Amino acid sequence: MDVRTTIVFSSLALTYLTTLPLTPYVAQFLPKALPIVVLAVFAYLKLSAMPRYMVLTALLFSLAGDVSLALPFADSFIAGLACFFVAHLSYAACFATLNRQKLKTLSGGIISPSVKWLISFIIISFTAVMAIHILPASSSLFYPVVAYMSVITLMGLTAVWLAQTKLIVTGALLFVISDAILAQSVFKTPLPLSTFWVMTTYYGAQYCLTMGLVDAFLKKEHRQEGKGQA
Repeated sequence: MDVRTTIVFSSLALTYLTTLPLTPYVAQFLPKALPIVVLAVFAYLKLSAMPRYMVLTALLFSLAGDVSLALPFADSFIAGLACFFVAHLSYAACFATLNRQKLKTLSGGIISPSVKWLISFIIISFTAVMAIHILPASSSLFYPVVAYMSVITLMGLTAVWLAQTKLIVTGALLFVISDAILAQSVFKTPLPLSTFWVMTTYYGAQYCLTMGLVDAFLKKEHRQEGKGQA
């Protein structure tokens, strides 16, 4: 992991979290989005070719979702939902690319088959429980919420079965938790310190996913260079 990026990202994330008691405030979207900007710059500088643009797509649509949810305009929630829908699809595409590149040869951090089945069962069961809990209260947003729950479940399962690394799977699980807390806040009774937990798990998810993907893609690139020199 890049130490400087980690320090800057963590500092900006903590800065935004400390401003939450002041919300809403003018230009709130700026400190909220800055940690993701740092990750996007890191991915851009570290990666090249298709992996760079795949990871950037996921991060930039996440960034757009952050801004949409922070701005007080009509249908901002739907706009944010749509942006994160694309972000999850982009992450799933990244995981599929890693699987095609035979990631097992790249890292010792691969989860075992038994753990894959256990995590998959947890993700599917958790999604089913959340669907039963949230959907009756979603009203006119029923179909968008169903679509979003489906895509984040897909993202989580592809992280487990295609990307397979511990860091990426951790990021995917944190994203599922973050969105579940947000859904509880929007459609049901908010949990204590709801926004704090949403953003803490969200920042953790984006950090783990970005670092995990950059690490995996770079290992693949280095392995290919080594074969070319052999």
